[in-house]
Amino acid sequence: MPETATAVAERLRASVAGAADANDANRALTDALVRQLKAAGAFRLLIPGRYGGLEAPFPDFLKALQVYAEADASTAWCISQGAVIGTTSVWLAEAQIRAIWSDPDACIANGPPGPCEAERRGDSWILNGRWGFSSGCRHATWMTGALKVRGSNRWVCAFVPKRRFASTTLGMCKGCAAPAAWSFPSKTSKWRMPGWPTWATGPTTTASSIGCPPAWRLPPAFAAVALGVARAALDAVFDLASEKVQKMGAGLVKDDPDAQKMLGEAEIRWRAGRAFLHDTVSGVLAELKHQESITDDQRIALRMAGTHVIREAAAALNLAYTAAGSTGIYRHHPLHRRFQDMNVITQHIQARMSYYGFVGRHLLGHPFVPGPMN
Repeated sequence: MPETATAVAERLRASVAGAADANDANRALTDALVRQLKAAGAFRLLIPGRYGGLEAPFPDFLKALQVYAEADASTAWCISQGAVIGTTSVWLAEAQIRAIWSDPDACIANGPPGPCEAERRGDSWILNGRWGFSSGCRHATWMTGALKVRGSNRWVCAFVPKRRFASTTLGMCKGCAAPAAWSFPSKTSKWRMPGWPTWATGPTTTASSIGCPPAWRLPPAFAAVALGVARAALDAVFDLASEKVQKMGAGLVKDDPDAQKMLGEAEIRWRAGRAFLHDTVSGVLAELKHQESITDDQRIALRMAGTHVIREAAAALNLAYTAAGSTGIYRHHPLHRRFQDMNVITQHIQARMSYYGFVGRHLLGHPFVPGPMN
């Protein structure tokens, strides 16, 4: 029986943790770690097995992300981004999908579009534009991005080999030609295109199905990363509390009533967040087995769980950070990096506070408005 995604993550935990300092210093995953991750299939976890992917069940994928994040948030973030964005490749034609994933080093990255435009010329799109920085772009082999079709309100997503981009910090294409076979229509409300093969729109039991937009996978995935970061921080503080004598105090941190209250609340909030995430995901997946595409209510449920669990993980970490006192402010202590990582995650679009209002509007009966993050 093949290893589960979580088992592979546990096997790689030490290597990921060992590369964390170098990842931080280089602002990129080390080449050695990337080779290990690609060999383990980390960036093809959600790709169907028929194309050389691991087709990991989505709940297992989320548990694996938590393990990676406990070891190093940057690694987990890049795996999450690459694995989810990689699923967009399965919207291409059969030959293109196989061409991408037959490469053992394959990894796909994208970026938020800036002023990007596509013009159709014969059997190709001429691409001109700039995309914002995307996590994982430095070890990607392919880039994908959305562009507005010149002279219309339509959008197209095109795939371009990474080597054709002008920069590793801001992806840029000037006059790049992308054959039409390496693109698909984007920005539709239903996310189903006429002529798609049946395997693209059938019932889904794992996140490797593409009858639903990648946007529904991203909130739970990044929430799992946040849970892993918070778990590592909580464990570090529980260890510290048994050893640290409070300055100007009478005893160990673990004997302080305020620390007990804060750490008790932190653990409860973390466990509640984890339960909320996995219960929501499992419930939606069970329903999707009997559907052809995701519903608005299901999108809202995943958005609600994703954003709120990120916020609850951050709250749990902040309680632990406070209980630790000044120890956590020093760069050498593992709590410092966890605190920094979490406060990067909460600044990401997936954690945006406005999503609470988005959920509330839907629950109050307002029309659902689909978007790139919904």
